[in-house]
Amino acid sequence: MERADAARNRAALLAAATELIRERGIDAVSIDDVAAAAGVGKGTVFRRFGDKAGLIQAVVDSTAASWHQVASLDVRTAGEFAGQLFDHVLASLPLVIAVERTSARSCEANFQLTVDRLARLVGSTFNAHALLAVLRGEQIAFLLDQGMTADEIRAGVISLADTLAAGV
Repeated sequence: MERADAARNRAALLAAATELIRERGIDAVSIDDVAAAAGVGKGTVFRRFGDKAGLIQAVVDSTAASWHQVASLDVRTAGEFAGQLFDHVLASLPLVIAVERTSARSCEANFQLTVDRLARLVGSTFNAHALLAVLRGEQIAFLLDQGMTADEIRAGVISLADTLAAGV
């Protein structure tokens, strides 16, 4: 059983890391930053998570459930589901990019759930993967950097999903 102070430190570290990654992106966050934001010593981070990769993996593990909740919502159309997925990715863009870079095992079940759900809505596994390629965090960040607005990207994603579904 985890000691109460260790549990508090773990929760504080995960909350601090999650917030800092969302604000700055994974590359701009150091172990020192996370420790300071959580109010603990740097050694506590290393003892608990080993290194930055271990900390990132723990953040990913702790947040994977949020997508499962979104993916489990009752939706009737491919466009509606794709819009919810886009909203989820946009809301946590730096964290999503971090997850994509770590290829976190804790997200594999959520990814398969998403593929299966999309495949039913857009007619094939290939179409589901094609739509998910557009919804990668790095792709959305690229489009935003190119001057597209979030509303334009969202509308395009929904249109693509509906077009793929219409071909069913």
